[in-house]
Amino acid sequence: MSDLVMDYSLLNQAAQDIKSLSPEITKVQNSVRSEGRGGEVETVPGLVNENNDDLGPGTTLYRELGAFYSKWGTDMSNAMDALNKLAGYFSGVADSFMETDASQAAGLTESAALSAIMRYPVEMDQYYQTLAADQAAGKAGPPVPVAPSSPFTLVPGGPTTTYTTQVDTAIPAADKSTSTPNTILASETTTFSAGGMTYSETTTFGADQGWGPNGSPTQDTTQVIDNPDGSTDTVTTNVDTSGAGTMTDVNSSSGTTTYTRAAGADAKWVDTPPAPSDSGSDGGDDGSPF
Repeated sequence: MSDLVMDYSLLNQAAQDIKSLSPEITKVQNSVRSEGRGGEVETVPGLVNENNDDLGPGTTLYRELGAFYSKWGTDMSNAMDALNKLAGYFSGVADSFMETDASQAAGLTESAALSAIMRYPVEMDQYYQTLAADQAAGKAGPPVPVAPSSPFTLVPGGPTTTYTTQVDTAIPAADKSTSTPNTILASETTTFSAGGMTYSETTTFGADQGWGPNGSPTQDTTQVIDNPDGSTDTVTTNVDTSGAGTMTDVNSSSGTTTYTRAAGADAKWVDTPPAPSDSGSDGGDDGSPF
């Protein structure tokens, strides 16, 4: 079975083209003909009606449009309604695929930036150890490790992460660097744009509470995500060094979702089951989604 390939950029562009077409058709639809004492008068509300930039010189085109829309106005209006609905479908699909694609790519970029920040002190320690050994042996020293950049990106044109760091006072002694400051993320902003759509997230990290079972710092976070459809998620995560925690996602459009995670390095986030409903039926509802 072949993979599904979705060009959400083209879908979004099609939606925008349809939306831009709508006001133009509406403007022309408002060209009407009326009988007056001076005879037949063609008008477009709010516009100059003779030698008009939108409909050409004179009033000839107004007359033709008036005759056309007197017969086809309702059908054209229905067609435009259908096109507007189609534009909405296109936008919805494009936004959904863009959000899924961008959030995954942004997560990979952010994780890579975090790894680079934590790896750099270790690389500097190894550099100085190798340098001392090489100098003692009369050899040229190794190349100096390059500090991770900000902005940070994995691939050209991909998501970009700009970050700030803070000193990690809870890092285990065995992992402390003797050559450079031991730092962790303090904040990050990751953005990705494609086909006229933009996904952006900004995360603020709390102080390190101690290293957890997965061998990394334990930090509470607050993340604000601006989605391609214009909605916003505010995700608040509170965790402890066992790996257990709660996460609350407040979406500006759909409301609040709460997740929990048990202790352990391999524990997964799961939705908090809804409260059982008191329907009065035998057995009731145990709140399970299945």
